[in-house]
Parts: sequence; structure tokens; C-alpha cells
Amino acid sequence: MSLKSLAKLVLLGSLPLAACGGGSEAPKPAAAPAEAPAAAAAPADGSGSIGGKIAFDGVVPASEKVKLSADPKCAAMHKDGLERQPIHVKDGALADVLVYVKSGASGSYPAPAEDVVLDQHGCDYTPHMVAMVAGQKLKIRNSDDTLHNIHPRPQLNTEFNVGQPRQGMESEKTFDKAEMLIPVGCDVHPWMRAYISVLNNPFFAVTGEDGTFEIKGLPAGEYEIEAVHGKLGIDKAVSGKVTVKAGEAAKLDLTLKG
Repeated sequence: MSLKSLAKLVLLGSLPLAACGGGSEAPKPAAAPAEAPAAAAAPADGSGSIGGKIAFDGVVPASEKVKLSADPKCAAMHKDGLERQPIHVKDGALADVLVYVKSGASGSYPAPAEDVVLDQHGCDYTPHMVAMVAGQKLKIRNSDDTLHNIHPRPQLNTEFNVGQPRQGMESEKTFDKAEMLIPVGCDVHPWMRAYISVLNNPFFAVTGEDGTFEIKGLPAGEYEIEAVHGKLGIDKAVSGKVTVKAGEAAKLDLTLKG
């Protein structure tokens, strides 16, 4: 075979490789798609805290005598009668106040796994101020041997009305949106009243009879803290700013006016 013929055969043999994209270099792999930016994660559990006391400045309204004759079972639970005190003050301290981080908490916070319980006990709601994180489960329990129902009236979340005619019954509900001071009532017993507040972060506390509170697990930073009472309403809420340092307990006292 002549040199010219051999060269022609080599040229013809290389054409299919060129047509299929062949060559001396291996094909480069396609670039991996860029990852979507991750949602802002909640900060790691903080070691700071805020504690203090909520006082009341004003005239405490007289307690209301509740008529129980419509439900003999409620009357039997309160043989000396039942008095309702929507504003509970002891030695100048205010109970049932929600104290929460209004601003300064960054990141997103998953709903806690544990349930929040609202009990119907002694023909009353316990507690009177329920605080929870959006998406957290609310367990509604009837501890009384009589018919109760729970009827929240939210503006942003879905309204529901759950009847529980038997002692020991439990129901579960959730609120998906943050909403303050959702009024709760029992259509069977009109004196029964409570409030549910739904927040976007877990940094809150409710004052006890002595008016004290403690908000734990805060990362170091600057925070605006607000205190609000159900009966006094959001218009009477008060706030203050506080600096939290890692591993330290900050202090903030506030006064709500009647």
C-alpha cells in the first residue's frame, strides 16, 4: 500500500471519533447546580437570661361573684361560691402577664415538640394566659365531670369550637400564625375566660402570683421586651430594652398601669 493510501485510511478512521466528540481529553463533567441558600437557622441555645418583676399601678377592680346555679356540678365544686378576679394583684405584683422578646431575636425557630396544656378544671380555665410557639400543639383537657367547650376567637388563625362532654377528654389543636391575646371562652359557662398568645420564638414567660418572670436560653445581644396582660389589653402593654451577656442574668422590671 502506498504512503498516500495509508494516510487516507488513517484520516477516514478518525472521522467517527470526531463526530462523537472524541479526542485526547475526557469530557468534563457538568457543573453541579448551585445550592439554594439555606433558611436562616436559629442561633445555638444561648446561655443568657432575663428576669424581673411586673408591678401594677392602678385601682384593682373588685372580684365578680359567679352564679353557678345553672350547672349543679360546678356549684358542687364551689360550695362557698366562686369569685372571678380578671386582674390578680398581690402585694403590688401582677400575675398572668405575658413577658416576651418583641425584637432582637434573629433566625427561625421550630415549634417545640412538647404540648402546651389548657385545662378545664373547677369550672375554670387553667392557666388564664397560655403562651406557645406557632405550630406547637395545644392540648385541651377536660378535668371536670361536666360539659365544657373551648371557643377561641382569633383574627389571624382559624377559629374552632371544641365540646368535651366527658371528664378526661382531650383534643389537640395548633395555631399556625403569630397572634397576641386570642380571647377564649366557654359557651356553656360564660364566666370562663382565658387568652392564648402565639409567638414566633420561644423566648417568653408568664408571671406567677408574685409577678416574677424569667426568660432563659437567650444568646448575647440587645432585646426589646414587652409585657402584656389579657384583661388590660394590648393598648396597655409596656416595653423596655435590655442587654444580655453570655452566661449572665440580666434584670428588667416593668409596671403595667390600670
